[in-house]
Amino acid sequence: MHTTHNPPESPHRWNRRRSARPRRRVHQATDATTRSHLHIGRDLRRALEHQEFVLHYQPEIDTGTGRMVAAEALIRWLHPQRGMIGPNTFIPVAEHVGLIGRIGQWVLETACAQLHAWRAAGHDLRVAVNFSVEQLRRRDITDTVAYTLERFDLRPDDLVVEITESICMHAHDRARESLAHLAQLGVRLAIDDFGTGYSSLSYLKRMPVRILKIDRSFVVDLADAADATIVRNIISLAHELDLTVIVEGVETADQHELLRVMGCDVVQGYLVGKSLPPALFHDAFLAHRRHAIVVQKRV
Repeated sequence: MHTTHNPPESPHRWNRRRSARPRRRVHQATDATTRSHLHIGRDLRRALEHQEFVLHYQPEIDTGTGRMVAAEALIRWLHPQRGMIGPNTFIPVAEHVGLIGRIGQWVLETACAQLHAWRAAGHDLRVAVNFSVEQLRRRDITDTVAYTLERFDLRPDDLVVEITESICMHAHDRARESLAHLAQLGVRLAIDDFGTGYSSLSYLKRMPVRILKIDRSFVVDLADAADATIVRNIISLAHELDLTVIVEGVETADQHELLRVMGCDVVQGYLVGKSLPPALFHDAFLAHRRHAIVVQKRV
């Protein structure tokens, strides 16, 4: 009887097999992400046609008076199968497939229409919307904003346009020109998520911004001496540049009090109120609170 012996498998061959497995997993994950983006991109086109987007609003409160000075419009997608989807999921895809301009225009018009309704009801506040770099590259963006404001009987000063710090740092000539024209129109410009970038702060004096929004990551450990020093210095720097300071992500009364003492002008976060659809926003912040929103310190 003849027995056939297979030669021992080379350890190098085994290592190649093992090293191929992670690559296979990476490719599978990449393929899944690509498929997901394709599905989202397809659904986004339908969402625009079928008006599946909604705006929620979050209040911004003056730290000194407790009055609401503005409401930030935050987009959500009410997907017919997947339910409510946050912007972090679909905005990057919208930018990739070239739909961010249409979505941004919808946000602008819807937020201005809502502010017009609030103003007609006697509520004095501004509305803030987020702009993408693609919107700022449009040659007609200033005319579009001016037309939208006129259409809803609003002043340029009633609108706050928020742009991220990364847009400020890497803005091309067309985007910079659009920002300058919007500022000349009278629109308030705000830098959002300030402190998440890694470049020189010199762009602050080059950009026609009027508001600085400090990122929520600095507020989480505000009781820490180092973080408190950073926030205090940012507030001081902003005030020297004649900028209004808004701090995002304020969740406790202690944080609110520390920021008030530091000279922060406006706060935004769950302590004051989470983002809500228009009807609930009205009931929570407008219907019975025409004077001030009182921040209660927990005991």
